[in-house]
Amino acid sequence: MPKSIVTRTMTSPFSPFSLLHALKWLIADSNQELVPARELPASWRAARTEARLNLPVLAALSYSPEVASLLKRAKYRPQWSAAQRLIRLAGRLEAPAWLERRCCLVPVPADPSRLIERGFHLPSLLCQVLARRWRLRYDLSRLVKGQSSPTLASLTRQQRLSELRGLIAHASKHDLSAASSQNNEPVVLVDDVLTTGATASACIEALKSGGNRVLGLVVLARSG
Repeated sequence: MPKSIVTRTMTSPFSPFSLLHALKWLIADSNQELVPARELPASWRAARTEARLNLPVLAALSYSPEVASLLKRAKYRPQWSAAQRLIRLAGRLEAPAWLERRCCLVPVPADPSRLIERGFHLPSLLCQVLARRWRLRYDLSRLVKGQSSPTLASLTRQQRLSELRGLIAHASKHDLSAASSQNNEPVVLVDDVLTTGATASACIEALKSGGNRVLGLVVLARSG
């Protein structure tokens, strides 16, 4: 596929590794891969979360024990090999019916301190691989997180919303020159895991405040 098909927006100040080499590694064929588990029917918790967002949600993988283990290793150890296996699997995902041809994939912004600690950001990696597969643009800097927040895993939805309030913003709030080119552009939000939907809600609000129309959410896995 010609390299010109995918337009990259690479303005993130963090470059802990070569994204070009990472992409080549991530999409490489492997005979020792996990087999994606069949997507199970959404539980009532997952259905309630999707209803709160009022947007379609596409999960690349079912939240099996093996996928949950890989996510835990990738996010909290952190283990690069676990992240690689997850992104390889998710990179096989077919484009959803609600996707628009001229939309842009935008990842949930990285937490500044955790990005430095891990050296990679799962939503950004997934965003790049899916953009290549679906022949879309992506923008790693559309959303910014001004400062680090506490680990949200053990918090309730309301506690998460409280911790995230005011931390996630549209890039145009900091760079006025970006507003015109991004105004009213349809976007798809990309994240690693959907649980309570608090982070997604904060990101969707920030995208809309910057004039973007949000089509839906794509995640590695959706926890029920």
